[in-house]
Amino acid sequence: MASLYRKKQSPFWFIQFVDAAGKRRNKSTGFRADDAGQTTKARAFRAELEAKELNRTAGALGGGWESWVPQYLDRHCESARTRERYLDAWKWLALWLQIKHYHSPRDITYRNAIDYVDWRTSYKKRTGKTVGRNTAILELKTLAMIMGEAVRLGHADANPLVSIKLRRDKPEKKPELTDDEVLEIRTALNDEPEWMQRSFEIALQTGCRLRETRIPRSCIDLPENKITFPCPKGGEARAFSIPMPSALRPLLEEFLRGKEKFTVDFPFQPSRRWQQFFIKIKKPHLCFHCLRVTFVNRLRRAGVPREAAMRLVNHASELVHQIYQRERVEDVAQWRDAVSFPSSPASRAIQGVTASAVETDKASL
Repeated sequence: MASLYRKKQSPFWFIQFVDAAGKRRNKSTGFRADDAGQTTKARAFRAELEAKELNRTAGALGGGWESWVPQYLDRHCESARTRERYLDAWKWLALWLQIKHYHSPRDITYRNAIDYVDWRTSYKKRTGKTVGRNTAILELKTLAMIMGEAVRLGHADANPLVSIKLRRDKPEKKPELTDDEVLEIRTALNDEPEWMQRSFEIALQTGCRLRETRIPRSCIDLPENKITFPCPKGGEARAFSIPMPSALRPLLEEFLRGKEKFTVDFPFQPSRRWQQFFIKIKKPHLCFHCLRVTFVNRLRRAGVPREAAMRLVNHASELVHQIYQRERVEDVAQWRDAVSFPSSPASRAIQGVTASAVETDKASL
């Protein structure tokens, strides 16, 4: 399968792949490895070549897959990251179609499609790792979308996956950071690269996602005390601005005194670097997204209205926003006796016995 790699003394991503003639080739992608946007494009290019490799063996007889699926995904996806995600799902679907000899959309039935989940979760990569059930179901939903297009193009008479319903595993809730954990992480970050220190502080004070901590110089407005996130989750159409947190201003002032274009320059697979960091400091239960969970919960405890909190973290859905909230016992302690009812006969009897005992004690004195 196609794979990206780096060469010493070169700023670009290189790719190894098998061409249409079956020969293994290596060439530069032309995308820089030190730019997150170009790295995303390089990954999308890799996913596209992988899909083509698998499609060439999947067969293209009649209304076969190779002749139209990649072009459909190109038309369907607006952003490069969405296209990369769908192409990554398609490369595994194409491999499954090849192994099962499902050369046409007409070969797909509901029964054989749901078998994909078991196949996918048991398939070991070269690293020996497998994927979870939720990932397999998400990929199967991509096939359902593709089957819908097959019907529209006349490659199938019906879409058997139009209302597929499979139980998903409940994802583990990401924990909230305590003050002690924040201090411990800051101390440990002193021995780590500057990009990790900056991304941690930016996310801690704003609740933004890891990719959003890469802020261009032009999006930091010191006179107006404002920060703009130009490429959040959802693409440029979801760009938003927030008031600059006072605790973050010194870091941003220092950054603007330099010549860097972005607050953070990510290495390859920054999320994995953070995962390795938390394992290193013996906190494998944490991840970078815990900072967002922490920020949302502290906004709520500070009494910030939900509408304002959603605006600060760019949540469009109240349902999504609620997923981040973690109610602790002490958070609701102030409402312990908010509701009262007439006392029961049993409780009055207990109160009477208690009062009688108090009177007896007073008399004995």
